[in-house]
Amino acid sequence: MALSLDTSIHGVDPVTFSVVFHRLQTINKEMGITMMRTSRSQIFAEVHDFSCAICDWVPRVVAQVDGIPSHTASSMIAAKSICEKFEGDIFPGDIFIINDAYTGGTHLADLTVIKPIFVNDEMLFMAINRAHHEDVGGMTAGSYSPMATEIFHEGIRIPPLRICRDNQPIRDVVEMVKINTRLPEMLWSDIRAQIASCDVAEARLIAMVDEYGRDTMKAILEGIQVYAESQMRAAISELPEGTYVGEAILDDDGFDSKDVNIKVSLKVEGDEIIADFNGTHPQTRGPINSPIANSATSVYVAVMTTIGSHVPRTEGAYSPIKIIAPEGCLINPLPPAPVASATLDTACAILEAVWMALAQAVPDKVPAGWNRKAGPTFTGTDPRNGRFFIQFCFCGMGGAGANPDADGISFTSDGIDLGGLLAPNIETMELQCPQINLKHEFLTDSGGAGEFRGGLGITYKIKWLAPEVSASMHGDGVIHPPYGLFGGQPGTVNRPVINEGRDSQINMPSKGLFKLGVEDTYTLYSSGGGGWGDPLNRDPEKIREDVRNELVSVEKAKSVYGVALSKNLEIDPEATQKLRKVLKSEASKQSTKKEKK
Repeated sequence: MALSLDTSIHGVDPVTFSVVFHRLQTINKEMGITMMRTSRSQIFAEVHDFSCAICDWVPRVVAQVDGIPSHTASSMIAAKSICEKFEGDIFPGDIFIINDAYTGGTHLADLTVIKPIFVNDEMLFMAINRAHHEDVGGMTAGSYSPMATEIFHEGIRIPPLRICRDNQPIRDVVEMVKINTRLPEMLWSDIRAQIASCDVAEARLIAMVDEYGRDTMKAILEGIQVYAESQMRAAISELPEGTYVGEAILDDDGFDSKDVNIKVSLKVEGDEIIADFNGTHPQTRGPINSPIANSATSVYVAVMTTIGSHVPRTEGAYSPIKIIAPEGCLINPLPPAPVASATLDTACAILEAVWMALAQAVPDKVPAGWNRKAGPTFTGTDPRNGRFFIQFCFCGMGGAGANPDADGISFTSDGIDLGGLLAPNIETMELQCPQINLKHEFLTDSGGAGEFRGGLGITYKIKWLAPEVSASMHGDGVIHPPYGLFGGQPGTVNRPVINEGRDSQINMPSKGLFKLGVEDTYTLYSSGGGGWGDPLNRDPEKIREDVRNELVSVEKAKSVYGVALSKNLEIDPEATQKLRKVLKSEASKQSTKKEKK
């Protein structure tokens, strides 16, 4: 990323500014590497369900390039809560934790570790590691309960809390946290990995201040915010002024709310965007409510993946984006509303609503809809060793939405994480949990048709070998598929099934609690991403390759894409031309009928 700076204002030459800026990002990446190499849980060591950030003394994010986008700005809000709660009572060697959704957190499973970093008794930085732990208590193992009706059902609620003093654990605080979880030693081990990642940042940042000097570093940290804000304002100012409306729908809340909507009106005025969520569904009884920290992050991700993709992820970049979210609505709930699914389905829906609004202003920059996760969390006791296990269904990822210039990625994490979560090794899953993987392959025709095709979902099937396994289903996209854009077709919906093909078959809803036993199977046909552009404009040669690779069926190649293939899968140019002409004529007639209605 090329950087430039007005040296007459900040007194720092552009080369030094750029070197320090990129060193901050490298330190941020090293924090993530440390976390992966020192953590014990699969969710961190393999899946990478955590994020690292570096803040300045204010605190404002100055570097966040490691981790998943859903933590882009929310970790900074947690740091601000720490500073407010402990103002005048923060010292070298202090380490804090927080997870409370109503004081800077997202959902309770995301536990944030924050270490203030001092140079000569002056706090210049805060190192942050936010990570999704396997269990933080609550009414269901894994801390995702679709039956939760208040946040107290979802686990231990930790407000800003000091957990270390003089770099040593405060034992009574540690034990208080541990005793509220089902995997206390695993939790503490992973918290120590988070602390280790912050320790690495501390050593590197202090060395950098020693090298460049306090005054130069503070000038650069201020300059980073100015630079990011100016870049974002410049990007916004290129948008046509006006108001653009987008709306996304969630299946339900698991109780009495169906077709739960998130509506946004994006108003572009000069170099600012106002995202107004009036008209969004009220907060719900079930756990799909999104705390404002999570909601704001989702808006920022939507903007920065489209018009602001070149802008550094710092607080300065967020300044021109204003958010109006009425208290008591789905994306700014009042306590004690449950929030466990906020970082998954609801964050995806907020992202999608903003994307769909932006698509009206910059159609060449916005992707079609991505898959939404369809749980479940499996828990039980492994008969091979008597150990309690928790398994999140990360091997059941779906497809990404197509882009204006490329097909969507197949088998990737959901929209708000933009592929940042990784699928764990299947063989490792079998070692850690009493299961056998029966099938794991691309699902033909699951990607939405378009000039650019949506990424494919998969068929994922496992058989359980334990006498009793609990499945806590938390997800979405079983009813509503990922949207297509500009003539592109939607992707497929998620289809989770217990004991498919047997008398005991259960077609699972997006939320619920289920029991499985020995020889029972779980199958997921995961959602494909939406398509972008008219399928009849897709290069026939690409369709031929899709069919050869079993990504698209011969039938769909003909009926949707208008490509005629021989038995040996060669393109018949003349038949294809005639077929596409017929299909375009039929589409035109359908469009005329809709306009008359």
